[in-house]
Amino acid sequence: MRQPYWARALRRFPMLDARHPVALRDAHFMPDAMPKWVRRFTNFWALVGFAALIHGGLFFFAVLFYHMPNTALVPLMAPFLTPFGTPIILVIMHSVLYWALLIGIANQMTYSFGRELESQTWRVLRLTPYVADELAITKVLTVGRTWFGLLRVLFALRFSALLVLPVAFAAQRNREISLIGSFDLLSVIMFLLQPFTEAFMVAGVSLLIAVLVRQALWAKLYAYTALVLGVCGLNALCSLWLTFNSPIGVLASLLVPFGHWTPLVVAAFPPSATAVYAQQTAVLALTVIGLPVLIGGVAFSVGVRRLRQLT
Repeated sequence: MRQPYWARALRRFPMLDARHPVALRDAHFMPDAMPKWVRRFTNFWALVGFAALIHGGLFFFAVLFYHMPNTALVPLMAPFLTPFGTPIILVIMHSVLYWALLIGIANQMTYSFGRELESQTWRVLRLTPYVADELAITKVLTVGRTWFGLLRVLFALRFSALLVLPVAFAAQRNREISLIGSFDLLSVIMFLLQPFTEAFMVAGVSLLIAVLVRQALWAKLYAYTALVLGVCGLNALCSLWLTFNSPIGVLASLLVPFGHWTPLVVAAFPPSATAVYAQQTAVLALTVIGLPVLIGGVAFSVGVRRLRQLT
């Protein structure tokens, strides 16, 4: 009887198996890698319900303060008197969870590898029948499985956020709502893939830092610094180009800490010139897909090569 494809894949690449001895060992020693408040939001509908509950509370306070004179809170509370309050809360929660994902991956990667190198248990693992590459990939995939639930929720939130595009297209007089061009489609694809590419970059850089520093605490601090500089640096490059060449202008500077929304904003407010839109898509592809994958791949390769030398 022919085995299913996933069984053949596990036999050929045993590091993909969640029941790998090293994967089970790492999962046992890091049971609380994800904070409890983050774990509660690994269910999409639980997150939506939480946002609706917050909206209801803010709606109550907005009604109380709306007719009070000389209240600076009135303009801030006005959106929560409308049905758009829940989507606004979801946008805020998405940004919080996005940064929690990147920080959590950096934290767990540096702990997983830094602890092994600091306590000299990596040399013990090298005495097992598994080669360094298999050990490293297994440990990285264990971290990925921990945060995959949050990645799935972010993907669902982003897929839901695409509903704003038909509204944005309808508000533009120079285009038809039904005409979604190839550049729009590329921006949508990059928007959906962005959490995965940046998570891969953070994982690769964190692995390299852990191997170079070989001390869990300092590796964690360096990884946090590299995370902020790397992600915000890529966002700044894209925002700088958008400031001088896109319709949103100086508002693009606000996307430096919130670059995870840049592909959606670009798709919602495209340039009128096709040539400029092509250049904008190329810059976006470079900063959202190309450079994160390149940085993560190079860092991961160098880190694994250094691990091979630690016998």
